[in-house]
Amino acid sequence: MIDLYSATTPNGQKIHIMLEETGLEYRVVWIDIGKGDQFAPEFLAISPNNKIPAIVDDDGPGGGSVSVCIGR
Repeated sequence: MIDLYSATTPNGQKIHIMLEETGLEYRVVWIDIGKGDQFAPEFLAISPNNKIPAIVDDDGPGGGSVSVCIGR
């Protein structure tokens, strides 16, 4: 399952569209950038540059977890 860390921003919505178009299963974890959720240690472990959207795939290479930060 893919976890999508996102917000209601244009960049965040692009990844929602991509995942819907590919038909991959995913769940959304909303990041409230107005409250500063992007600076929480748990999120920084996924996206060290504190940007959304970010994806965590628990079924990555070798069965491990892999995270990808897509934000600029």
